[in-house]
Amino acid sequence: MLTPRKFIRNTRVLLMAISLGVPGLASSAEIIWTPVQDAAGYTTMKPGINMDALIDEVVSLKSTLRQDEKQMSRKVAKSRVTNNDTLLSIFLPGGFLYAAYRESVHNEAVREHKLIATQVKEISEDIIALTRIDGPIVLAKH
Repeated sequence: MLTPRKFIRNTRVLLMAISLGVPGLASSAEIIWTPVQDAAGYTTMKPGINMDALIDEVVSLKSTLRQDEKQMSRKVAKSRVTNNDTLLSIFLPGGFLYAAYRESVHNEAVREHKLIATQVKEISEDIIALTRIDGPIVLAKH
C-alpha cells in the first residue's frame, strides 16, 4: 500500500532523477553561442545548434523508429483475423464478442503501424533537408 511517506519519498527520488537527467540531455545538444552585432553596435550572444550533433540524433531516432515499425508489422501479422478465429466466433458462445475484440486489436495495430511509418517518412525528409547543401557544388580534380 502506498502511504503518504512512501509517496513523498518516491516523488523526491523521481524529481532528483529528472534534475540529474535534464542537464545531461542539454549538454548532448551541443549548443553553440556565437557573437552577433546589431545595427546599434551592441554585441549579443546568439544560441545555435551543432548541426552534426543534431543530424546524429535524428538518425538514431530514425533507426529506433524503424525497429518499432518492424515490431508493429509483426504485431499486425499476429493480430490478423484468421479462418480459425472466424470458426470460433460462429460456433462458440460469445464468439461475436471475441471476433469484435480481435478485429479491434488488429485495427489498432494497423493504426499504430501507419503512424510509425508516417513518422519514419517525415524524419527521412528532415534528414534530407538537414543534410542538403545550398549553393553550387564545386568539384576539383588533382
